[in-house]
Amino acid sequence: TAAGEPHLLLVFDDIAKLTDREIQMILREVDTKDLSVALKGASEEMQDRIFTNMSERVGTMLKEEMEFSGPVRMSDVEEVQLRVVQTVRQLEEAGQVTIVRGDSSDTCV
Repeated sequence: TAAGEPHLLLVFDDIAKLTDREIQMILREVDTKDLSVALKGASEEMQDRIFTNMSERVGTMLKEEMEFSGPVRMSDVEEVQLRVVQTVRQLEEAGQVTIVRGDSSDTCV
């Protein structure tokens, strides 16, 4: 993250901090092929959060897609993750999701 403004920067793994409902909303907006590429470079926590929020059938399809697509260049993964992040930003601007950026321990209850 850029020094000085880490809280303004939304990164792909920040999606894991969203509520289940918000993640489901994002999943409806993101293409499954994009998601399979984006998740290849994601943390295990992030992958778990995504798979938990989709039906077993879709999750199985996504895992197969990830396996069979073979190796993907990290630059391609980052490009797709950026596209997903832009979708999340649009939802955030529309007031549909609330992003907790970075390692903020200041959570809402």
